[in-house]
Amino acid sequence: MLELHDIPAPENLLPGSRVAWWIWLCAAMVISGLAWLIKYRHRQISLLAVNPDDSYQLCREELNKFREQISGLPLADVASRCSLILRSYMRIHIDEQALYETHDEFLLRPEALRHLPQGARDKLAPFLSKLARCKYGPSNVDPSGSEAVIGESLQILQGLESTRERAIT
Repeated sequence: MLELHDIPAPENLLPGSRVAWWIWLCAAMVISGLAWLIKYRHRQISLLAVNPDDSYQLCREELNKFREQISGLPLADVASRCSLILRSYMRIHIDEQALYETHDEFLLRPEALRHLPQGARDKLAPFLSKLARCKYGPSNVDPSGSEAVIGESLQILQGLESTRERAIT
């Protein structure tokens, strides 16, 4: 006679996973990381894609707003912020790579500021050196020095704006 037997467990009949669970976890982490990187890069590009006609006004406003916040800040912080604003403006308008360089790298590059007229170069280069001395030298809270740096930054910014080529429509 036939013997009856229990139904076998279905887990034994299912095909096994050919890829280990940790590989799936690593793949998910890589995909998440790539998605974050793409989003981050897109945000950076959109921040750099400022309308060039508005950038002078934006930089000027940023310097003026910063002027109100300098109380209690060391001169090095003020000089760093002014340097960043000026170098960002130069990056947008004259395709100057100084934004991505240290001051020493900037000085060693012979083609730096080649897009500017000689008069503008003669004023900008010493001011960037002055900012570097303020940023990297001994620093303390100096309201009058900070005010002078911001005022001179505004003058340099205005000078850079006056040398910019404008599209005639």
